[in-house]
Amino acid sequence: MPNPDAEGKEPQTTTKWIRLEVTAELLEDAHLGTGSGGGGIDALVARDRDNQPVIWASHLEGVLRDAATRLCGENAANDFFGERAGQQQRTIFTSLYASSSAPSRIWRSSARAAFDNRAPKEDTLRAVEHVPKSTKFIGEVELRECDRAFLVRLFQEVGAIGRGRAKGAGRVSLTIADKSSTPRLITGTPTGRLILELHNRDPLCITATATPGNLIPSLSFVPGRAILGCLANRLLQEGHLDVANLLVTGKISVSDALPLPREFVSLSTIEVLPAPLSLQSQKPSGSMGPIPWWATEQPQKQRLDAHVPRLETGEKLKRPEDDLFVCRASANEPWVSYRPTLRVRLRNGRSKPNQEDPDLFAVEQIAERTRFRCEIQGTKDHLEKLASALNGVFTGSRWLRVGRSGVPVEVVRAEWVTAATPPVATADAIVTLTSDLLVRDDKLRWCQTLQNAMRYLPNWPNDIAVSQEEITQDTVNVYGFNGTSRLWRMPAMAIRRGSVFGVSGNGIAKLTEMISQQRWLGERTHEGFGRFRIDQILPGVTSDPIPCLGEPTTTQTESNSDESIAATTKAWFEQHQSLAKSNRTSENNRAPSLSQWNDLVQEFEGIVANAFTSRFTPTTAAAKNWQHPDAIAVLKELEGIPQPHRADHARYFVRWLRANIRRKNL
Repeated sequence: MPNPDAEGKEPQTTTKWIRLEVTAELLEDAHLGTGSGGGGIDALVARDRDNQPVIWASHLEGVLRDAATRLCGENAANDFFGERAGQQQRTIFTSLYASSSAPSRIWRSSARAAFDNRAPKEDTLRAVEHVPKSTKFIGEVELRECDRAFLVRLFQEVGAIGRGRAKGAGRVSLTIADKSSTPRLITGTPTGRLILELHNRDPLCITATATPGNLIPSLSFVPGRAILGCLANRLLQEGHLDVANLLVTGKISVSDALPLPREFVSLSTIEVLPAPLSLQSQKPSGSMGPIPWWATEQPQKQRLDAHVPRLETGEKLKRPEDDLFVCRASANEPWVSYRPTLRVRLRNGRSKPNQEDPDLFAVEQIAERTRFRCEIQGTKDHLEKLASALNGVFTGSRWLRVGRSGVPVEVVRAEWVTAATPPVATADAIVTLTSDLLVRDDKLRWCQTLQNAMRYLPNWPNDIAVSQEEITQDTVNVYGFNGTSRLWRMPAMAIRRGSVFGVSGNGIAKLTEMISQQRWLGERTHEGFGRFRIDQILPGVTSDPIPCLGEPTTTQTESNSDESIAATTKAWFEQHQSLAKSNRTSENNRAPSLSQWNDLVQEFEGIVANAFTSRFTPTTAAAKNWQHPDAIAVLKELEGIPQPHRADHARYFVRWLRANIRRKNL
């Protein structure tokens, strides 16, 4: 191990970093809690975006920190795992994700009336979901090679995870092994533009406010200032002060990292931007009946330009959602609209170390494995220096730490691309802000309207006219955090990304030239602010219904709405009420029992391959009950439901069946 320097910190340039694979195998059932309940269960287990159990990195780090404190004391634990408002954690863990699908188990317990009385207390019965033993979870960890022995010792000290560890639940075997990987190359010849495809390994929170309440909201994208700060921090840690200076002084600019709907073949031809504010849709029509309108079948949304007169109906349109994006793979393909998956995770913590009861709060997060597109711009020489200093990051052998808690983000692809081709300049065009715009007036106040901002933009052409009838705009507060001072930056008022305005005149040619030369508008352009694009037709307009990725689809079976599933399964039951009759005419005409229906639900939850085959072609006497005509009809209905929603439909059908049986028995 190298000797520490005068400040007590190890020189980063001599440190070798390695990546290890972490495997956790449950030896007993474990409750990996989320703090939430539902469906008659008081405590559910934590699940990822695929609805599979997960051991969050924060929980794994917590039990390892406890082990380090027991072994070496609190100072050593803080040195390795970091401390509040102090040293950052040295080792980066990903969460541990289930290697295969596993059905859950429900454990029920209650408190005794007294130590010598086994009668349960009233209102103490609890149903807790557990992950069954033998389930394997896999994750990764990035650390210094000299810390490997210490981490192995901590893993040996941890014997259980999850809730109820002191009572024997959650016993686990933790092992680590070398992670072999081949660094990816940066494709293309070095130019003045470098495009990155980022991949968050864990749920990511980019805090959208400096004064959160019980919910900490998150942006649906990664701002350029956050990416720039992560890159500069990595350069400073590794001693590349001259290259870090290129970033912080604005000689290299970083765009916002916008989410992508899927993986694309080429990054250079992708066009992705926040949905323009004038890209609006028809309001949903009302419906009569017990089912609310948002749970009924809805047609695909048509995205229209609100500035185009609608002479036929004159109807009012609905603005796009705050987290809506539009994207197309190339200029020859249609636009698609989509929304990245955002989830809310319940957390608890103590704002004061000696606080008895924890504070409960929730964090909004971008789901793991979301892909982002980010562009870095500058001169060819400057970008070559940056790529050389951050070769490990750009080739995927090192992670970036982004957002709240420093979530690991990996660069999965990097491409050198040539300068953008300027769009064709015409007499009339549409300008869309693809990032927030910061402009001050002559009294250093933030401009909040485009009409006022135009006068104070130094690069704005004089011979260009802005159509007052074709302006749709909004404002947004821009927050930031200074990692050096550990303080929030003063908020700034910006003109919101997605604001749209129509322009005309000879000055359009100058705007197209600015785009090709990567000269943007307003302040802090090297942090991703002030970017725009010019089009003849508003991006994202879809006059014909086309699939919109990440939005509700047309059929009830593909909807996640509980009301929709309840309505569908109730219709099944109304057509096959004989399944709830208790008087059977003969042994050959018996319908499946309620316990047999519950077994079917559990097999759907566990994704058993022969769930239908064993019932359509029974081989046991009990399974012959599934030959009842109404039972076969319901099975065929379930067979037509997509796999992700099949268990939900079966569960709701069993509820209708159980309720009717109980009513008949009363």
